[in-house]
Amino acid sequence: MTLTAVKDTRSHRTRDSLIRAAERLFAEQGVDGVSINTITRAAGQANRNAVQYHFGNKNGLLQAIFDKHGPALAERRAELADQMLADGVATPQLVATAIVQPLIEKLDDSDGGEAYIHISAELIATNTLGYDLADKHSLQLARETKIAKLAAQELTELPPEIAQQRILLMNVLGFHGVSDHARVRKNTGFNPLIRDTDFMASNLIDSMAAILEAPPSQHSLDILAKRRQTTQHGAPSCA
Repeated sequence: MTLTAVKDTRSHRTRDSLIRAAERLFAEQGVDGVSINTITRAAGQANRNAVQYHFGNKNGLLQAIFDKHGPALAERRAELADQMLADGVATPQLVATAIVQPLIEKLDDSDGGEAYIHISAELIATNTLGYDLADKHSLQLARETKIAKLAAQELTELPPEIAQQRILLMNVLGFHGVSDHARVRKNTGFNPLIRDTDFMASNLIDSMAAILEAPPSQHSLDILAKRRQTTQHGAPSCA
């Protein structure tokens, strides 16, 4: 092995050890609760600047975690979407299953899968993964156009503004539901049924299907009409 190859191997190992340490610590203590120095020590790195060298900063390290897990999750959802398209069937239940099942499968990914779910749930809650992914400070996520289109097709009877928000809510519900269950199922003090992953996943899918199927209330439609009118005519003057 050449000297360059040896250096590349060491660099790859260092990078992997930092990602794994960050996954574990972020999941356990929260992203804001973990310093770069803590991650460096947990990864067994003597170089205090290892994170900066490989990732630039903490956000770059977070991006590496999402680059590690996000594309596979999106690909799995796309695979399930393709199956529905091939069968010519895309019921609310199947669309919800395509959203939830890959998250459940992530819990069995021993290479940081569960940690990824916890980190995602936290960042969704703080809106880092929220509504404006074009913002320069936001993480770049794998696009999931196929499953989004299928979900939108199930919402064709709804005004587009309501449909868009429901899809966002389904994503929030998915990550938070699975993240919460991952912790609950480890607690032997809970009822075994509550700790049952199949039971939770089925309930979560049912809940998402209901989001897709539920008609909007008149109250929601009235609010939307007022917002559209305000947008159309411009905000009222404060003068």
